[in-house]
Amino acid sequence: MTTYIKTAAMITLLIFIPPLGWLFMYKYSTFDKKTNLALAAVCMLFFIYANISAGNLGNKSFEQSLTPEQFQEKFNASARKLAPNLDLTIAEPLTVADKTFRYDFSPTLELEGTVEGGQVIELKLFAKPTNQDESFQVINVLGLLIATLNPELDAEDRGEVMRDLRMLKEVSTEGTYDWTTTRGRVTYSVHADKGKSTFTAALSNQS
Repeated sequence: MTTYIKTAAMITLLIFIPPLGWLFMYKYSTFDKKTNLALAAVCMLFFIYANISAGNLGNKSFEQSLTPEQFQEKFNASARKLAPNLDLTIAEPLTVADKTFRYDFSPTLELEGTVEGGQVIELKLFAKPTNQDESFQVINVLGLLIATLNPELDAEDRGEVMRDLRMLKEVSTEGTYDWTTTRGRVTYSVHADKGKSTFTAALSNQS
């Protein structure tokens, strides 16, 4: 992992999931102790500001139902606020065909959405990371999905979702496993097999 990517990932995690950011800083930071403390303090202030502002991004999000265009708008707003240095916005219009839309963040990370009655009812991330950089991209995009679909969650709550999905470490490329957790009306799950992982966010208990 290059120094630039390490620093960008560290700052994003400090803002987005502080506990993971502190661990990443402890293991990978190339700065001295005073610089690390100052950086952590600045990121914490930005985290507080971003979480206050995030309340205005989408209110109840999935509970209010989202069209593909609304999902893209809210996801990009979360990406610009929570991960401005990683360029993870969805750059192309989400065109629905056969009740699905797709977007490739990279050759190893694909987003797929299922649409019913014009509303997004399920989102999936198909990931097959081959190195550490790609693993951290998966973690960051998954975190942005959680922030978009459950904007009422603060960073600690989002980190708890990640812990429930066993995602606070690098995305594993070995073994087979399934984990599920629910927040509000959104059920998150992860299935991994033979180096490929599928993350699903599904709207449950529809009225």
